[in-house]
Amino acid sequence: MTEGRGPRSETLETVFTWAFRLLIAEGAHAITAHRLHQESGVARTTIYRHWPEPADLLAAMLERATGDQDTPDFVGEVRADLTSAVGSLVFRFNERPVRPLFGALVEHSRRDPGADDLGATYISGILRPIRRAVADGIERGDLHPGDIDDLVDELAGPLLVRHVLLGRTVRDGDTTAAVDSFLERYGTERTG
Repeated sequence: MTEGRGPRSETLETVFTWAFRLLIAEGAHAITAHRLHQESGVARTTIYRHWPEPADLLAAMLERATGDQDTPDFVGEVRADLTSAVGSLVFRFNERPVRPLFGALVEHSRRDPGADDLGATYISGILRPIRRAVADGIERGDLHPGDIDDLVDELAGPLLVRHVLLGRTVRDGDTTAAVDSFLERYGTERTG
């Protein structure tokens, strides 16, 4: 979004709602000021003023899609914190359009090579709580030191594959199993 005053909250909500609908239903190429005006009734000048390029609107949508997540309250115990963080990811799987949004971003990246980081940016954003829980666990000595990104991939990867690629439901029991398996491999004696 451009510097200065942003759009009113009702306008922002309307534009984002229609932009998400268009992105998921037709792909990123459908997100134009003209099309958003047709669908939402928001003036094209307003859309252009706040998001001069469709890429600006996509970036704002990704920020919102990853920034609006509830950050779990951690209690300083590795199993509880990892379970809470992974649980927030599973909640997103079940309550938000993670799979279609990621699919639309990947498709957009195929059409526009300059946008090839959008899917990775989105996934990185929704993994932020898990990354924090892993980093905290390493810092406290509850997890063996290692590359945080690799550890996050080990913990969240199977759940992402199950939901995003295979289209399967991820349940709370899957959260517990993922955390237990992760702690068996990477937990220190303190977590046993």
